[in-house]
Amino acid sequence: MSAIFSELQISHMILATGAMRQGILYDMLGRFHQHDMRDATVVQFMKRYHVDTKQARRTETLALGLLRQFSGDLEADAEYPSHLLSWAARLHEIGLLVAHSGYHKHSAYILANADMPGFSKMEQAHLSLLVLAHRGTMEKMKGQITNTLDLAMVMALRLAVLLHRSRTDVALPPIEAHYRKGTFYLRLDAGWLHASPLTTAALQEEIKEWNKLGVEIAVESLDEIQDVELLGAD
Repeated sequence: MSAIFSELQISHMILATGAMRQGILYDMLGRFHQHDMRDATVVQFMKRYHVDTKQARRTETLALGLLRQFSGDLEADAEYPSHLLSWAARLHEIGLLVAHSGYHKHSAYILANADMPGFSKMEQAHLSLLVLAHRGTMEKMKGQITNTLDLAMVMALRLAVLLHRSRTDVALPPIEAHYRKGTFYLRLDAGWLHASPLTTAALQEEIKEWNKLGVEIAVESLDEIQDVELLGAD
């Protein structure tokens, strides 16, 4: 302590009278009045890791829209999951500052281990899991996603990233999303999918990835396209 005082030229120190309980109450009061420290932390992380804000917002908007539809079918309270998904969408690319290859793993590691004011360790672990799951194989998530609402959040984030793969303000068609009896249902305009072959191929691969977890995705529009292609072949 003496060395710190000397090096930083500190002349005196005043002890704080508060303790952890005051800090917790202050944080809770801020959340009640819409001044959530966690939101401020996310903004700071986006600046620190040079996040592409436009891409983050595109992903966030679509992911939240999909989650609202899924959670309606699940009859679940989506308030906290929506906050968590929003933060995940805004921070899922922070690992790009480390390396492009496997960036989702870098993002997840940072979120699990960084000092994030306002976030509990449990919240950081949950956020890290969502970000880890947003791309790549789903086999890595076996045993880690245990409830349907978490599956819905991951589904919403992965689909949002997939559909905004061009990283431009592309006009997406209306997307109908539902969850019924263990299956996620999606419907997009078949004509739009037919004109977007790379996105169509990515959706087909996404279905295979979820099958590795025993989760079914039914995309009615893909079935229509495949039926048309078969008729053309005949």
